[in-house]
Amino acid sequence: MDEPSNPHSTSGENPEPSLPVAAEEEAEVNNPGENLPVLKWSRSSFETLMRDIQMPPEYGAIYPQEGDTAGDAPTRYVTMFADFFGVCNLRLPLTVFVAEVLEWYKLHISQHSSFGMIGVRNIEYTFRALGIEPIVGDFRRFYQLSVSMGFYSFRQRDHTLKLMVPPKGMMKLKTKFFYVKAAAITTKLQFRNVTEPIVTENISVPKADTVDWFPDLRIIGWVKWDNRQLWVLQMMLGRMSRNARPVVREKSGGKCLFPCTRLLTFLFLLLSFVNVLSEDAPLWRMFCPDFKGEVAILACADGEEGFNRTIRDNFRVPDQGSLEVVLPQGKWDPGALGDPAATGVPKQPVQKIGVKRFRKQKKPHELVVVPPLVP
Repeated sequence: MDEPSNPHSTSGENPEPSLPVAAEEEAEVNNPGENLPVLKWSRSSFETLMRDIQMPPEYGAIYPQEGDTAGDAPTRYVTMFADFFGVCNLRLPLTVFVAEVLEWYKLHISQHSSFGMIGVRNIEYTFRALGIEPIVGDFRRFYQLSVSMGFYSFRQRDHTLKLMVPPKGMMKLKTKFFYVKAAAITTKLQFRNVTEPIVTENISVPKADTVDWFPDLRIIGWVKWDNRQLWVLQMMLGRMSRNARPVVREKSGGKCLFPCTRLLTFLFLLLSFVNVLSEDAPLWRMFCPDFKGEVAILACADGEEGFNRTIRDNFRVPDQGSLEVVLPQGKWDPGALGDPAATGVPKQPVQKIGVKRFRKQKKPHELVVVPPLVP
């Protein structure tokens, strides 16, 4: 497999020859049948989403026409699903990590299932919160590529630590979509043929003796973040002032140990008010059940570089000139997007050659001891 420009593939390992993997029967509610489902969400909902996620106007996000499907994007536009930006915590521009995952697996972003995107972004914010650089090689330690009903996802590899449980009740995933300029998606956009065999990931599972970051790993489940939280996690370029920076602030102050006279109570409340959000906290504190703070926006000190400039290299920022090109009229070639007849390698041939199927099985496996969330 050709490597992307910066794949961060795992070094020092010699994986065994890869074998085909059976297609995953993904627990996805939507079944498009013979065709992709028709658009079914309102223009007002689309406009609200664009405001909420602070979609850059130069990316040319447009609402589809009545009767459109996800395969009807105009020429040089890309279909994006609303759930990418809701439950999946995705923002544009793409981070380098997301772009390199797409490049490694040779996936077009519109072929991506929302369930798969949740796993990608969960790995990213888990590692960012713990101060670990997210790379494709480590993502592959946890997840195996799969395909179902013409869309790609990732399933948990056997014997790996389960980092999250995806949310339930994600309905009509393929009916809520919109289009953005292809120039805004700064990866090599190519459709993967869903009949192409999927190979197993044979690299070692993450353990204390296989990766140096494992002692720092905490289980951080799926969480839906707002723009400030994604900004401080370096997963979004903020639209704030260039001279601003985000910081996690946690409440401080203790309980009053004196008799509750009116004067002492007043003084205690006054001191507590002064101490509220006065302590800076590490990013992982946001994931703790007892966290009562927030992400505050502070002005940069004299000579201090703004946060957007500091984290810019974590993103694939589109070229402004490419975004300004006048695009022709017409529809794109949707390739195999959502083709229900192409669901991966046929099941019977895979079973005959004895290939291990990646399904949940009740069998013993090695237990992994993970450090607690709060050290």
